Amino acid sequence: MKIKELWVYPVKALAGNAVSSATLAGRGFIDDRRWMLIDENGRFISQRQHAHLARWQAQAEEEDLVLKHLDTGEQLRIKEARADEGPLVEVQVWNDQFSACLVETVSTEELNAALGIPCRLVYMAEDSNRPLDPRYAKGQEQVSFADGYPYLIANQASLDALAAEVGEELTMQRFRPNVVVEGAPAFAEDEWQALEIGEEAFRLPKPCARCVVITIDPETTVKNPRVFATLAQMHSKEKKVLFGMNACWEGTGEAALSVGEEVVVSV
Repeated sequence: MKIKELWVYPVKALAGNAVSSATLAGRGFIDDRRWMLIDENGRFISQRQHAHLARWQAQAEEEDLVLKHLDTGEQLRIKEARADEGPLVEVQVWNDQFSACLVETVSTEELNAALGIPCRLVYMAEDSNRPLDPRYAKGQEQVSFADGYPYLIANQASLDALAAEVGEELTMQRFRPNVVVEGAPAFAEDEWQALEIGEEAFRLPKPCARCVVITIDPETTVKNPRVFATLAQMHSKEKKVLFGMNACWEGTGEAALSVGEEVVVSV
């Protein structure tokens, strides 16, 4: 097996960036889901309610963050978006409640004008405390604004099998993985507990339970309920629809992954 694709999503719920290499960190790739849009109550904003966010992409450029509409080319540059010392606000991602830094260099009005929804932008500084679910954590592991785990690993063959059943071409971006591997049989990942990718070790605590976001075509934002229904028939367990594996990097310090690197299932 080898890495087919690598993806980084600077802003939770916005489109990802395909990259040739990415720098590893305990919470996830550097700049992966380090920013998040929140509503007036501090709760995360998702494509579940706002499918059009799939056509907005974010790019971290040194201290700035650039939001770009993939169809119109409209851009919003947010200066000094790495708000490590910004005022703290309470935010919520699913059942997790914790503090994040408010980005004050962009107003709610500016975000609303660009994105079409009232929202605020927050940043996760290095000292932000969001522990991994203790049922699956090892030590003091932390996670970014991602739904639950630092990394999501997906298998290209599993997507191909699903697409064949649905009867149309599907892109992997519906599933928002960080690492896409190729060379394994469809759904072989169910049995993986650990991987060695290049020289780096990952443990895979559990499969990833999916929601209606996978019905959204990331190119058109049109929803196709058959994607979720078909996957539910193909790959469910304990009433949860599964695709991909949640993962944690077991290394420390500085390291990187690159497209094309070998992936080995470790015992």
